[in-house]
Amino acid sequence: MPLARGEAVRETAPEVVRPTGVALAIESAPTLLLGLQRTVGNAAVCRLLARQPAPAQTGTAAPLAKVATVGGKRPAITETSKTFDDCNAAVAWINSGVYTGEAQPVYKPTAGTIRHKKQPDGSQQGEVDISWAYDASSTAEVIVPTWPDMTADEKVAVAKYKSALKAHEVMHFDVTDKVVKALPKTVKATGTDPQDATTNLQNEVNTYQSDAQTAIDTATTDYDTLTGHGATQSAVGGVDVHLACP
Repeated sequence: MPLARGEAVRETAPEVVRPTGVALAIESAPTLLLGLQRTVGNAAVCRLLARQPAPAQTGTAAPLAKVATVGGKRPAITETSKTFDDCNAAVAWINSGVYTGEAQPVYKPTAGTIRHKKQPDGSQQGEVDISWAYDASSTAEVIVPTWPDMTADEKVAVAKYKSALKAHEVMHFDVTDKVVKALPKTVKATGTDPQDATTNLQNEVNTYQSDAQTAIDTATTDYDTLTGHGATQSAVGGVDVHLACP
């Protein structure tokens, strides 16, 4: 997906890499690659939860295990400077609807070993745990304005602008993490025999990925709509992204 240019103080939409197919073998479950970039949509997650087989009843229903943690390390936010004639020129540039930065969280889901279990009715259940980690291709960037002979007050104004823009980008990762952590840890499917259960499990994993992407896309859209891509960050308790010339 090509980068989309946002409006004032808005970051571009990160790249989404969708898998072309995932082969889950009974003997060896390979890594499942999915570039995920946006955040939580509860409707899709609820649909995903509803499709999973209910745990065996033992008097007290066992809670459904969630992913809960994201492995790896977030990328550091890189800064790129852009020079203007003066502060007013920088403000005009920001307000013109240009690219000022982006958050591009990418996650790598990995499948564990497939487990099979015979059900009381004679069918086979296949299940696999999915773990998630930041992919090394994740990035975050902000463009910081500068101009010659900046006064002390102007430097303070730019520092406040940069801090607020960075905070907006960081929260993109927070929102994405929230969706990933809420996903079910285990994907399950049943079949007439182990191979049939594995085939059905593959279909469930494919749907799991699709629903995860939908949830992430919906949540990120909601976040950027609510915050105006940072311009109204105070709507979520942050500082509005705004450069005010002294």
